[in-house]
Amino acid sequence: MPKLKVTSNEELEHARKLIGELDLSKAWEINVKEYDHQRSIQQNRKYWKLVGELGSFLGYSTEEIHQMMKYKYLSYKQELLGDEVVVVPSTSNLSIKEFIDYLSHVEGFAHTLGFKLEETY
Repeated sequence: MPKLKVTSNEELEHARKLIGELDLSKAWEINVKEYDHQRSIQQNRKYWKLVGELGSFLGYSTEEIHQMMKYKYLSYKQELLGDEVVVVPSTSNLSIKEFIDYLSHVEGFAHTLGFKLEETY
């Protein structure tokens, strides 16, 4: 069965039809979850331009600034096997809203240091 995104009644009816046509002599796994939009290419481009230019401004590499921003704005503590560890998630797993919030924090941080990204990305 193909992976489907349902945003209209027509698409919902198509999904119902596909489910209704399943060969019940076999077992099927069907997962239904809310669609998670990923960040746009433009958002991604803006982020990497920002961390790259901020890194140059501060004397660090793009990757160093990226890791620092993830730690500063995305990390959390979690207990694993009785020890408290810091988890730093990947930015690629953020939803659009989460990424917008994260990018806003990074831009705000850059602004406090006197850096402003030119809007050409």
